[in-house]
Amino acid sequence: MRSKKKWVILLCCFSLMVSVGAFYASQSGLTPKSTVHAAPLVRIGFAQTREYGSFSQVLLETARELVEAGCISEAFLDKYEGVNYEMHFKEGDTKKLWKDICDAAVEGAPYRFARDAFFDMNEMSKEEYPRMVNRNDVDITFTMGTDPSVYFFEHEKKNKFMSLYTADPIKSGIVKSTTERYTDNSYALMDLTPYLRQLDAGYKFLQFKKLGVVYEDSEAAYDYSDIKEIEQKAEEHGFEVVYEHVDEPVSEEDFDRYYEELKQAYRNLAAKGIDCLYITISSINYEEKMQELLDDAIIPAGIKTMAQDDLAPLAYGVLFGVTISDAKEVAAYVFAQIKSYAEEGVPFDELDMVYECTPKIGINYTTAKRIHFNLPFEDMQIVDVIYKDE
Repeated sequence: MRSKKKWVILLCCFSLMVSVGAFYASQSGLTPKSTVHAAPLVRIGFAQTREYGSFSQVLLETARELVEAGCISEAFLDKYEGVNYEMHFKEGDTKKLWKDICDAAVEGAPYRFARDAFFDMNEMSKEEYPRMVNRNDVDITFTMGTDPSVYFFEHEKKNKFMSLYTADPIKSGIVKSTTERYTDNSYALMDLTPYLRQLDAGYKFLQFKKLGVVYEDSEAAYDYSDIKEIEQKAEEHGFEVVYEHVDEPVSEEDFDRYYEELKQAYRNLAAKGIDCLYITISSINYEEKMQELLDDAIIPAGIKTMAQDDLAPLAYGVLFGVTISDAKEVAAYVFAQIKSYAEEGVPFDELDMVYECTPKIGINYTTAKRIHFNLPFEDMQIVDVIYKDE
């Protein structure tokens, strides 16, 4: 009987020690190993129309958010310190970034990127597209561009997707409105007035009277070049818009034709007396071709230039730009929405989709001198980024 009592007492003491140990562990912030997620809470995929600096920068900034959350090794920050793909981007950067992110994942972290769920539609045949959707290794896919966003809306039935870069998600049929979805697995990040803000700032700074615009004569290009907004601001401010049309390239072999026609379109606009060229979103390789295109007819004629595509073209000769998005802000906003869904239980189809970035203004000082454009001192004081040729 005494032996039995002894074992009961020992068992009670052991139970008490375990309970006290667990209590102090919880109070000190230590988590028992058994509570670490055995599998990721949210596994993220990535599908893009093509390689593009802004897409890569959002991916990088999201990775930086995950470092702060303890999901990616801090060594990743050192490796990518000072990297900005919107300033300097080359082919293959996004794939390398994706690999490095996956390699730096912290084991057992609740958020991670799915290594095999990276897709570039520009490098895929249509027969390969189904590989992107209804996967077993993904919970949410970031879709970058209209093409993957529309494809996921039409074909993704198992998992969720977040369209982060679509010119008009409502017109594209991805979501019904700023608050309503057609399906409960869809999400589209929207800034309702980015190009209107950009055009307002451009008109204030550059004071143009005759704006030249080149875009492909198609419904899709009309939308992503935001021609409707250009015409709205032309009527509001009283400037004239002159158009030229050039078909976008359909293959690598088609780029020579594309650049020759684009150069001719710029010549035509210069001959028509434009005082500013609005360089819309297109297939131009800024690093390789932007300065050459401008040096042919635009800069010699003293014509001002404004970029629609954020500030990236300013590094290669374009005079003026206003950001329409901010990768760091987008990443923080989107990750906050994901955490609301994963940690707070907010239904995915009730996450906030409307976001407005803080605009930043940039100017190329070298180009300004070449075309004899003098920006008033009070305007220079509110310029955020100044580019100069090295």
